Amino acid sequence: MKNRVIVWTLLILILLTSIPTVMNRWSAEARNNTYEIIAPYEEIYDLAVQGTQGMDDILRTLKEAGLTTVSLSPLSLSDLEDRGIVSIFDTEELIKALRFSDYQRELIPEDLGYYVSVPQNAYYDELIQTSLNPTLVTIQEEAFYFLAESEGTNRSSIVGYDEQAIEQIKNNNLNYLFRIENDDDNPEMNTQNVDALLSLHSEEKNNLLFSGAEVIGYPSPEQIQKHTQALHDAGYTFYWIEFASQSGMQTLARATNYNIVRLHSIDLNQKNLEENTNQAIRAIKERSIRSIIFHFQSDNPDTSIENAAAFIAGVHQSLPATFSQGIPDALDSITVPLWSIIALLIAGILYTFLFTSVLEQNWLKISAIAVMTGTAIAYLLLDRLLFLQAFALGIAIIAPTYAVLSTMATDKNITAQYGKALGINFIGIYLVIGLLNGNAFVTGMELFRGVKLVYVVPIMLVTILLFWKQAIHIVHKQGLKLLQAEVKYWHLLIFLLISAVGFYYISRTGNGGTVSEMELWIRNKLEEYLYVRPRTKEFLIGFPFYILGLYFVKKWEWVGKLLLLIGVIGFLSMMNTFTHLHIPISISLLRTAYSIVFGYVIGMVLIYLFKKLAPKLKTMTKRWN
Repeated sequence: MKNRVIVWTLLILILLTSIPTVMNRWSAEARNNTYEIIAPYEEIYDLAVQGTQGMDDILRTLKEAGLTTVSLSPLSLSDLEDRGIVSIFDTEELIKALRFSDYQRELIPEDLGYYVSVPQNAYYDELIQTSLNPTLVTIQEEAFYFLAESEGTNRSSIVGYDEQAIEQIKNNNLNYLFRIENDDDNPEMNTQNVDALLSLHSEEKNNLLFSGAEVIGYPSPEQIQKHTQALHDAGYTFYWIEFASQSGMQTLARATNYNIVRLHSIDLNQKNLEENTNQAIRAIKERSIRSIIFHFQSDNPDTSIENAAAFIAGVHQSLPATFSQGIPDALDSITVPLWSIIALLIAGILYTFLFTSVLEQNWLKISAIAVMTGTAIAYLLLDRLLFLQAFALGIAIIAPTYAVLSTMATDKNITAQYGKALGINFIGIYLVIGLLNGNAFVTGMELFRGVKLVYVVPIMLVTILLFWKQAIHIVHKQGLKLLQAEVKYWHLLIFLLISAVGFYYISRTGNGGTVSEMELWIRNKLEEYLYVRPRTKEFLIGFPFYILGLYFVKKWEWVGKLLLLIGVIGFLSMMNTFTHLHIPISISLLRTAYSIVFGYVIGMVLIYLFKKLAPKLKTMTKRWN
């Protein structure tokens, strides 16, 4: 007992020394409160062409609704053709067009290619000449630019960014965001596009969003670093699209010290207006998303513009005053000194030692401490992030297991035991977020590994440690007679209860579970009134069953242990909340606080109801027997 007190004292002292590094993250997250809403220029242009409103009218309408930024992709030859700026003919098309002319006999160039009419607008004319370096030819007294296929030119060839469009965006008091797509078949085109971005760099904030499934320069790490470093040095900040696996993004992030802004893309066609608005609000409030880009509905132009304006206004009106509109910055640098990591690794080993008090076999105790110590040493010697993630995973599995098993004493106050379990779990959480700290994890580029294991392994461990002795005893004593045992009604009730809870738990683990209309409405209302909603696994399942288990374990040990087993879900879900490292700590704490309070109240109400109903249940049980 004395040794454990000493270990607890050392552990708490070490945790106190690491508070400044965790607070660095808290402060950086609090300062990162500027967000923007983006609409693509190309989609706005199409609406202007198809509908009754002009470009300036649409931009003005969206600006009044609260639009912050317009994204701008580089122009291609086909874009110029679609806008009526040029006409493009390949060699075969032009030969057919000149079939009955004398010029046809002379129209067989050495290389196949494209004939582009010379734009009347001097700006676009210069853009084509500068970017593509074409050959000027005359056909029937009309000038064309010839572009040879052998040089890699086609209708998709990029000619550059439309500076006239940039001026139009700025004249409507909107910001602009450049988009760029990787051309892995033509590295020279990538260089040309980067040069164009460097030439357009201004004193204002310059942000860049990659199109497609790759960052520029992919698959070559050297090219990725070369291009992104040049853009980063020029002042560009890079955007990362949430849930989009853009190849090379991690290489880019590491090369630029995680100078990235998290962006969420919403297609207004996918859901109704209210759901789209709530999705955007949730992304900004809860997931550190600082940029929302939306795509217009494929409806008639006027309706699409009206819906987009309502969406933008709805997001702005529903967000708390702590957020402000503007051009977002990347998260401030979060410094995590090596001494802090070493201290937390030592604290993790001490925490593991304390956890072994709930284990009976010495070989299990030694193995647990040895594995965690070996993992910590491996990280310090090899400097491989994987070992740090493995150590954090070990703590995340230990914490909920330790919290439940160390607080199931039958002679203790339920409220005190609940508080003790929460304290043990919070220490484990603190160790995880302290170890996996810094911009790499907070931006979401580096992840907590093993979320599914955290959902499953603690339940398995608690099951084994709670029921192993009883299971072995029953098997030895009953043998085959076990299969002939009499089944009572309460056996079936417990089985059905466990099955129902287990099915619900599995179906709701991860992002794949379906949500009913009623539940969606309840979720939205909880978020409206509480800012963030507590997790169902915690306040409606885990914590109430844990409290109920503490009550029952004094009276019916088996029933109590089964309820405590379900209660593990609350503590592992609580841990899982904080392992989503891109979510601000303040949000996770608020969500967890709601779960703790609501779960406690529901658990105590269940105990009260049982006490009231117990006499009736006892009478009914006698009748069944």
